[in-house]
Amino acid sequence: MIEKKTLEETKTISYEEAIKIGIREGINYIKEQEYYKTKKRYDRRLRNTRLLLKHYRGLKAHNKIANNIIDKIYDENAIDVLDDIEAVNDEEQYVQALSRTKIRTLVIVGHINKAIKYYESICESEGRVKERRYKIIKYMYIDPSKDDITPTYEQVAEHFDLSVKTVGRDVREAVEDLSILFFGIDGIKL
Repeated sequence: MIEKKTLEETKTISYEEAIKIGIREGINYIKEQEYYKTKKRYDRRLRNTRLLLKHYRGLKAHNKIANNIIDKIYDENAIDVLDDIEAVNDEEQYVQALSRTKIRTLVIVGHINKAIKYYESICESEGRVKERRYKIIKYMYIDPSKDDITPTYEQVAEHFDLSVKTVGRDVREAVEDLSILFFGIDGIKL
């Protein structure tokens, strides 16, 4: 004979079962949060890679300008500078801040240069598609351009005789590859 349980009896669970369910849900929540955190970090690295490429020419120009400004400030007549003691402090602070910025920019540009060189050799050894990706990135971001304006996907497509979709895909793939070279393990989508 089948026993009929009341609705109240079927809804109750043991204390141990409730703990197991709570732990399982907690673990799932933690895994989900880790996934979103990793995804967010990966997305940020891709965005930063794009920004570094987009502003590469400007960063190089900054180094040249910073050198000229620092040289000009140090070429000032020391007696004229000492006459206005407050200006010395301001100028010193300005030179120090500019020097810090210059050093950081030099490090970043040097790192980008090495990563691009390494990417070039990887692409040359992996076939025509990878080589094309490197050439597109170089054309868009690295080589000097007229008026320092990054060419549009349409202009790049016309230059390389490709479709705009192919250019977009190649840029996206190259940025993912470069993100790994720029940021190491943080540039990999796990």
